[in-house]
Amino acid sequence: MEENNSKKLDVSYGVEKPEDSAQINKTKKPTTKTSKKKNKVTKKVPEKVEAKKEPKKTLIDEINDMKANNQTDSLEFRDKMSKLESVLGVDQISPFGTNELDVFQDKLKNMSYADMRNIASRVGLSPYLDQARIKQSLISEFKSQNKNNMRNIMPEAKTSIQLDPNNPQHAKTIEILGDI
Repeated sequence: MEENNSKKLDVSYGVEKPEDSAQINKTKKPTTKTSKKKNKVTKKVPEKVEAKKEPKKTLIDEINDMKANNQTDSLEFRDKMSKLESVLGVDQISPFGTNELDVFQDKLKNMSYADMRNIASRVGLSPYLDQARIKQSLISEFKSQNKNNMRNIMPEAKTSIQLDPNNPQHAKTIEILGDI
């Protein structure tokens, strides 16, 4: 009797043993028609068809796609660029708070004269100019400091020079580089 109890207490953690499943099938009582209908309904569940998921595009890939499609003037592009800048910490590094000219111009529209003077002093401009001139000088300084921002030039890996060992000049170069 104790052996039967110990077999019943054997926990398989969801893994069925083939001999146990055979015993269960033999000891099952015949089911009524109502239960067969229920079983038929549950067995007719369609199999899940797994669609091949495309890899999720990164924020930089989305920005590059928008640049390729000339969608740089859209609000969505500005949002993505500001999200990228916040991830990269541009707002803390750059004295202007951004690397995008249109975003900076929007900030300038909402800035007070005192805020413009603070930015001008951080950038190295004279804070004693009148409001219109300080705004112009901030925009020109922004343009000069951000010539290589993300919109214009996205840094990519450069291709290295391929040297042909059959070319005599390239062969000399390869020999010299090999000595180093």
